[in-house]
Order: sequence, then C-alpha cells, then structure tokens
Amino acid sequence: MITEHQLMERAQQLEREYATEIVDIRAVQRRNFMRILDAFHAARLSTSDLRPMSGYGIEDRLRDKTERVFARLYGAQAALVRPQIISATHALAIALFGVLRPGDLLCCVTGAPYDTMEEIIGIRPSDGSLAEFGVSYAQCDITALPAELWDERLERCFSAQLPKLVLIQRSRGYKRVRALREGEIARMISSVKRVSPESLVLVDNCYGDLLEDREPTMDGADLLASSFMKNIGAGIVPTGGYVVGTSRAVALAATRYSSPGVGAEIGPNLGFAETFLRGLLFAPTVIEQALTGNLLASALLQENGFVVDPGPHELRGDIVLRIECGSRERFAAFARAVQECSALDADAVPEPSPMRGYETEVLMAGGTLVQGSTVELSFDGPLREPYVGYLQGGLNAWQVVQATARGIVYSMNFRK
Repeated sequence: MITEHQLMERAQQLEREYATEIVDIRAVQRRNFMRILDAFHAARLSTSDLRPMSGYGIEDRLRDKTERVFARLYGAQAALVRPQIISATHALAIALFGVLRPGDLLCCVTGAPYDTMEEIIGIRPSDGSLAEFGVSYAQCDITALPAELWDERLERCFSAQLPKLVLIQRSRGYKRVRALREGEIARMISSVKRVSPESLVLVDNCYGDLLEDREPTMDGADLLASSFMKNIGAGIVPTGGYVVGTSRAVALAATRYSSPGVGAEIGPNLGFAETFLRGLLFAPTVIEQALTGNLLASALLQENGFVVDPGPHELRGDIVLRIECGSRERFAAFARAVQECSALDADAVPEPSPMRGYETEVLMAGGTLVQGSTVELSFDGPLREPYVGYLQGGLNAWQVVQATARGIVYSMNFRK
C-alpha cells in the first residue's frame, strides 16, 4: 500500500511536471498585486488614515478610502466594505433585499443556487424570505449549453416576466460541478443584457475573487458580493464582507445594510478597515498558494483513482476542488485527514451535524484561525450520495498536499 511519504515525494515530482501551469498562476497573482497597489495609490492612503472610528462612523475617512480601493480594484463605481457584514450569505442578502421589490422576479441562470440562498429566496420556507415579501423566483441553467444558445434559452426563461435581478453563481457550490471562468461570466452578462436590457445582474463571487485579471463588474455586472472569510481575507481578516457595483445598485444594497434614508453614511470601521487592507495586500500570495496546492492535490487524487473537478490541466474558476469520495466512510476518512493537517484542533474528529441554511447534515473539517475561513485549509460537504467533498483554500500549498496525501491513505481502508 502506498504511504503518505511516497505521495509527498510524488507531489514534488508533480510540481516540476506542472511547472508551466504554476508559473501561469504566479503571473496572474503578480499582476493582481500590482492592481491592488495601484488602487491603494489612487485612494491616496497614508499612515494618518489608519485610525479606527466608533459610534455612527459619520465621515469615517479610513472606511471611505478603503471602499474607494475596492471600487477601483473591481472596476466598479462604488463599494460597501464593512465589518458589520457577517458573511457572504449576508452580503448577498443585502444586495437582494436592497434591489428587489414586491412583484419583482429574481432569476438564477446558473441552476439551483447555493444551499444557504434557498431560505433567503424562499425555495425552502423561511421567515423573512423574499417570497414572503412578494418576490417571485425562477431558474434555468445555461452553463451546460453552448454560448450561441444562451439568448434563446434566456428568452424562454424570461417569457412570462422579465426579471428585475438575474443571479449568477460563480463557484461550484454543493450542487453545481463546474466553477465559471470570468470570460464565461462576461458572455452570460452580455446575453442577459441583450435579452432583458433593464435587468440588473448580481454575481455571487464567493471563492472567485482575484482568480483572474478581471472581475465581473468590469464586464457589466451591476453587483458583486462576497466575504473576507474567503479569498480576499487571506486568512488574516476576522470578519466582514463587501458589495461592489454601480453607484445606484450599491446605494440600494446599503439601505438594507443599515436603513432607508441613511444607507452607507453610517457604520464605523471599528479598526477593521486597516485589517481589510492588510488582508487585501496578502491575498494574491495566499491565492497563489491555494491554487498551486489545488492543482497538485488534483493530480495526486486523479492518479490514485479519485474523480476530481477541476483536473490538474484545467483552468480554475475558484479555489475549490471537488472530490468524489463514493462512500460515507471514505468521506469521513478524508475529512479526518484534513483536520489532522490543520493548524488548530488537529486532534479533533469531524462529526456531521445540522447547520442553519443547509437541508442535510454537513461534515466540516478544518482548524482555522478565523472561524469558518475557507481560504485557510478546509474540507466539507453535505452527507448525501455520491458523498462529494470540497477541498478549499490553503495558506500554503504543501499543507494542502499533505492533507491530500493523508486523505488518500486513510480512504484506501474503505470501499467506494
């Protein structure tokens, strides 16, 4: 039987075999760092700005300059970047409730949305959902169709009513197999705008920030949302999220962040804006490590009989690796391996449990310094066939590789 040591040695060989792909990853992140630096300079940030603000946060200079940094980085007109945004789901809810009104239609064009969105929309009954406020919902999935058929499919999908807001989910989530690349998202946005020019487009950017040289707001998205527990937090930022986009759309989102009539004017940085900026500076380095680890893990798993997505030669649309474990036992074994290779709670044994926002029990592994951080090393998934786990992030590529190697060894003790 193969050992963890042998798999680690094989990963070092794979690093040489995939040198071209790894150099390409590094080149993109080098360019992204320079874009971040440009955004800092454009905002004219200085040492004197690094001051926490409390209370209402009116005229919070550091908060306002931080939001100018994010707006420029994402090629957007405006940004809402706040520690009071708890999670990516919260950021998306702010955007949805800010824009949509009773009688409006929300349409997701990438199939079923992520699990935690179902109760926001009202797909699963929940107090306070959009459905309770009279917002209707439709979905179609154009991701499996050739781009030349998208307009026709959207026309059918929008035939009963034109949507006020169209949702595009970038990452693979628990239900979709494939993450979307920016070029594909850009074509989707163009197709939506051709078929329904007045519709706004919201992109769920979770796990996709800074993967490429462009972001969806540069290609026509009206709103983009995610959290600092993912790519741009770099494992440094302890809380917070963002919504970026057009001035009007962000202003609407801000009415749900705070209240109508006040919007983005209030909300102190509480000392977190400096941390947001620090995390942003480190984000390209961390994303480079996560993507390199993802690539090497994908190659190792594929060589040892696992079905993975994306494969090692494929371009990546997020920092997530989808792994088909095939059985509950192999799923749990892989989770245990990831937990043992985590920075914290390495001696803990992951157990499935119910989680708010998810229909089935979820098994989660990862001892992260920021609770729930998925840019740090983590592995999770719902307990349902075919027992697919999602390996995410990694502050260092070789932590990802070690966890993968140990997961392969542990999984060999069980049948698929």
